[in-house]
Amino acid sequence: MLILQGLTASEMFKVLLFLLGFVTVCTSKKHVLCNTPRIEAFYEKCDDSYTPVIRMEPCEIYMNTYANFSMTMIPRMDIDRLYSRVQISKESITVSDRRYVLCSGYEDEYDFCGALKGETLNISYQDFRFLKVQLIKGLYTINIFLFVGEKEDLLACFVVTVNLKFSIMS
Repeated sequence: MLILQGLTASEMFKVLLFLLGFVTVCTSKKHVLCNTPRIEAFYEKCDDSYTPVIRMEPCEIYMNTYANFSMTMIPRMDIDRLYSRVQISKESITVSDRRYVLCSGYEDEYDFCGALKGETLNISYQDFRFLKVQLIKGLYTINIFLFVGEKEDLLACFVVTVNLKFSIMS
């Protein structure tokens, strides 16, 4: 039995966030990104945004190989400035937590920069090359957050779960 008496407001807030996060993860729908004998990858949204369609072909990750990624989504906000935060964990241990500026509002390199709310976006990367990839067999969780605007409002959030059944070393 969980005892909540004597908790400070801050501790109670943390417990509430944990429980809400658990309910959100348990009730969301997983989508298959990749499923082969060597790798399984699923993604799910962790917010109330439109569920995008994401594809990766071929469904393999090797050193110096190429893959094609595509994503179709309808943003719920204008994409003037776009930031991402990518957190990678291996079996519950954070191995990377990085922030990227994708659209700055000035001479952006991506076609989706400047897209308006409600437009259908078809984003694709052809011949994406896996360079210097070193992954050890195991279960990985990748949290991807996309923020827009000066206030960095949440545009979309995804959780990607990857079960790598072999190791990739350079």
